[in-house]
Amino acid sequence: MQQRGRSEQRLVIRNNMYYYGVMRSAEKTISFRAVAEKIDALDSLAAAQNRPRSYLINEAITNYIELHAYQDALVRKGLEEMQKGHVVSHEEIVKRLKGTGRARK
Repeated sequence: MQQRGRSEQRLVIRNNMYYYGVMRSAEKTISFRAVAEKIDALDSLAAAQNRPRSYLINEAITNYIELHAYQDALVRKGLEEMQKGHVVSHEEIVKRLKGTGRARK
């Protein structure tokens, strides 16, 4: 088990790229409440993967942050495009979709 503040070697996969090396880890302890059934399910998954509960929690937090950062970036880009006047009306979208046969009937 890694001691707090020490370096560790880790394989990281991001955007289908593999990174392996020594990474510094700054850890904090948090506490939160969760429904008992969720914790039981988490513990079952952790046992099946031979991982500690904290590993799965950290993976879930990382996935949540990455997903919401991506969604936030898309919304910001859309707002910037809208401010530049790069918009298409609903009617134009329907017209284009009808041309592809993908519009609702």
